[in-house]
Amino acid sequence: MMDMALLSMPTKSHFVAFTAVFTAMITVLDVLPTLGFYSGIWDSWIFLLSPLVGILLGPLAGAFCVGLGSLMGHMIIFRNPFELVFMFGAPLGAAMSGLVYQRRWRPVLGIYSALLLGYFITPVAWILPLWGIWDILAGYGLLLLFVFLVTQLKWFETNNHKQTLRLIFSSVIGLEADILLRVFILVPGQTYWLFYGMTPEMLQLVWLGAGFVTPIKVVMAAIAVVVIGTALLRHNLSSLGSEELESIEPHEQ
Repeated sequence: MMDMALLSMPTKSHFVAFTAVFTAMITVLDVLPTLGFYSGIWDSWIFLLSPLVGILLGPLAGAFCVGLGSLMGHMIIFRNPFELVFMFGAPLGAAMSGLVYQRRWRPVLGIYSALLLGYFITPVAWILPLWGIWDILAGYGLLLLFVFLVTQLKWFETNNHKQTLRLIFSSVIGLEADILLRVFILVPGQTYWLFYGMTPEMLQLVWLGAGFVTPIKVVMAAIAVVVIGTALLRHNLSSLGSEELESIEPHEQ
């Protein structure tokens, strides 16, 4: 059975309104540079919000919202034509976060495993240090732990308990899937030399730096998702409590 979203959206118009608002927010975050515009993994701030969008709107609508917002942002501030290919990582990450939050682990495990396998069977990956993708491997371990908790211990059966940990699982796994797709495009997709003309030796140097940068952004995004998600959950529960009181009061009079 699918879980409720963090925020109550009783009508279709509410859902459309939230989708439009989050698309606009993603667009704004996409045109804000982190360390200057460049072509690479996460050249803007959408990583802070994309997991939460997938959690709130669901995997399909969340992916559409993030993808559209990212495209609009890239059209407003056009950086590098190659980035239009790599930006598909953000919608995938939002979808994966939404799926994890709904405890639909099978497609997440299948997609993550297939991308990771594709990376490791690529010959150039054999000379790249594992340090460069240690966070992706840690994310896969977290996904396996999540699958165990869901299938064996039934740990996330209720919607109101263990929310903080559930939000962390959703955001981290989704963001690491985002990174993994970009890595898949770069290495198995051979775009490291098709797009950028890099040699395997140059790619090795990039991999040394990647082990530092991306984990910091994952931690930042996980904190943002937990803080905002917890606040939305508290608001949702208080709203439901008020509605229940209103429904009880007439009978008591």
